[in-house]
This record gives sequence, C-alpha cells and structure tokens, in this order.
Amino acid sequence: MTRIRVLVVDDAVVVRKLVSDVLASDPAIEVVGTAANGRIALGKIKDLAPDLVTLDVEMPELDGLATLTELRKSWPHLPVIMFSTLTGTGAATTLDALARGASDYVAKPSNTGSFGLAMERVRLELLPRIHALCR
Repeated sequence: MTRIRVLVVDDAVVVRKLVSDVLASDPAIEVVGTAANGRIALGKIKDLAPDLVTLDVEMPELDGLATLTELRKSWPHLPVIMFSTLTGTGAATTLDALARGASDYVAKPSNTGSFGLAMERVRLELLPRIHALCR
C-alpha cells in the first residue's frame, strides 16, 4: 500500500511535533518532512514530492498565504490544508487562502487545556481531510 506523503509546515516546533505525531499514528500516512517557514517548504516540496502539505498562516520570512501563492505556480494540483489559529469558518484569512488555491482548512486547537486533547482534536479534524483529498 502506498502511503500518503505529507509535508508539515509551521514555525512552532511544538505544533510541527504535534501534527507529525498525529499523522504518524495513521498507518496510511507518512510525514516526509517538516519546515519552519514557507521559503524552506518550497525547497522541500521540490525535493520530497509530498502528496499533501499542511500550511500555517503566520510564519516568518514567507507566510502561509504568500507560500501558497508561490506553491500554486509550480504545483497547481498539490493538495494544501491551511492549519492555523486564523483559519476559522468564514474568517477573512480562510477565504483568502481558499481564493489562492488552498484545498481545505483546519483550525489549530486552542485552549484545549492539554496536549492529549489537542492531539485528539487534530486527529479528528485533520486526518479525515487528508484521506479525502488524497484518495
């Protein structure tokens, strides 16, 4: 079985670890790399050829929206899930990301009170979207 290859892009090391751990818990998914900003991510996409990218919005050097715009020039069909505290339903940032070619969005868990609860929220919201986009 071919696993879904995912690149996780977020400037927060804790979030990269949380998302990577959740994705790695799914036998159908392989985290092929992580990146701390959009500039690094664009280089890694070229080298790693992921099937899907999770992309934070607020990052130094090249933010998620600018990264998405650049990414679409070379990889118009690569599924991208925006994963940010700014991507709530109807938020201007979400609409902007979708207009720039994001495939979907998931809001980062906030105020969950525990790492375990945060992981469970990510598992419930992110995994089904990845599977749906990479069938």
